[in-house]
Amino acid sequence: MQARGYHHRDLRTALIEAGLALLECEGPGGVSLRAVARQVGVSQAAPYAHFHGKRELMSAIATVGFSRLRDLIAPLASDPARSLSDLGLAYLDFAKVNPGLYRLMFGSDEHIDMRNEHLSTASRQALELLAVKAGRNGSDAIRDPGPIAAWSLVHGLVMLLMDEKLPSGLDQSMPAILRLLEPGIAEHVKEGEL
Repeated sequence: MQARGYHHRDLRTALIEAGLALLECEGPGGVSLRAVARQVGVSQAAPYAHFHGKRELMSAIATVGFSRLRDLIAPLASDPARSLSDLGLAYLDFAKVNPGLYRLMFGSDEHIDMRNEHLSTASRQALELLAVKAGRNGSDAIRDPGPIAAWSLVHGLVMLLMDEKLPSGLDQSMPAILRLLEPGIAEHVKEGEL
């Protein structure tokens, strides 16, 4: 990757964006405070004004990922004309476009700190959008079986696709696979209304 001169006022954002690009090109091992400084065109010490270490930078990158996922699925979650499978397809597309970021977001705690307040909030906000389509009214998305079931199916599909464990050519079948979830979720939501 070619280093760019730093001309922005928001160094923190520039460092995160450089980290995102490095993550997608080189994986977590290619991301370091030194590498993002070089990419942005600042001194090696400059990132330390914003991040105490690599794990804090990686947590900020994952936070951006959850925020982008939330922003992507929010319009679908709030639109009554859109189905749960539409939301699932958008989620799958996000993972396809951002495989390194997706693996970071849902990977081990080796690279990110889920106790980070911003990261845990962004993660929860993305999951709570599922409750709009898959949860019972007034339920806590983290404890409601509907959103957990929906998220588990879609996340499992993402991981199987990313790890190339599914038969080839199933991309066109994803809408049908996701629609299989809808009757069970509809029944779950209906039970909560009784």
